[in-house]
Amino acid sequence: ILAGSTKEKFYKLIINSSYGYDTLNTEKFGKMKFLDKAGTFIAQHHPNHMGTKRISANTFAVQIKPKTATCFTSIQSGVFTLDNAKYWYLNYIYNFMYKCLDRKRFHFVLADTDSIYIAISGDPTKDCHQQFESIVKDKQFYDQHVYNYLPDPNKDIYDYKKILGFGIENEGYELTSLGPKCYSMFVNKWNNEKQQYEFKPKITSKGISKSQQILHIDYVNVINKDIVKKGINGTLKMYDNVMSSIQVEKYALTGFNNKSIVHRNQCCCPYIKGLTAKDYIIKDQ
Repeated sequence: ILAGSTKEKFYKLIINSSYGYDTLNTEKFGKMKFLDKAGTFIAQHHPNHMGTKRISANTFAVQIKPKTATCFTSIQSGVFTLDNAKYWYLNYIYNFMYKCLDRKRFHFVLADTDSIYIAISGDPTKDCHQQFESIVKDKQFYDQHVYNYLPDPNKDIYDYKKILGFGIENEGYELTSLGPKCYSMFVNKWNNEKQQYEFKPKITSKGISKSQQILHIDYVNVINKDIVKKGINGTLKMYDNVMSSIQVEKYALTGFNNKSIVHRNQCCCPYIKGLTAKDYIIKDQ
């Protein structure tokens, strides 16, 4: 399958979209049924009845605990996938990057389960496709181990897709991130039709519609000027057989992070039961 083709994107979407659903523990999930008065009366006497909510004059939403739960992928497999990704990140960082690269010239911007974004202070006379060439300190170690992780340009697609290897997906000159799955990047990609490289903005913000007209400058303004970007989410709601369109204004981009404890040096530490931000000690360099 050719990289960037429609088939590749289709199969990738199928595999990735099923992962989150397959690893859900559906044992405690309830099943919703819409019943009339007679059906609701019978359902409320069932031992698995959990709750009832009136929708209209003769329609009720009844929540029932299912007798069986389906789990396509074991919980252990889902947890292992996440932990294994963290392990190979650390293996790549400590056993390769820290041993042969100048640590003062690269910075980890953000990471996901299967991707990592790194800002590199390289050679200003070269383009953005120079990778780590300009910040190598131990050339012998780098040449010996680089293709154990990164793809070899002299080999085929099988080396690019090797198990536990890194494939370069995007390269550019500017990347701004407000948190995990919330970033904006100017990507320098090859255009097959024009036979040249083109800059295209790649904007990602989980939970926000693409129609909100969010620009790269909006991410920058949140950091530099503390400006909050607002958006409107539209939903449809039915009550008494009347369909209504509801628009809710919400914060699309903010500098607020409630996923971890952020310290004064921008270091993010995890939430641990019984610990607060005061329990973490920062050693000033």
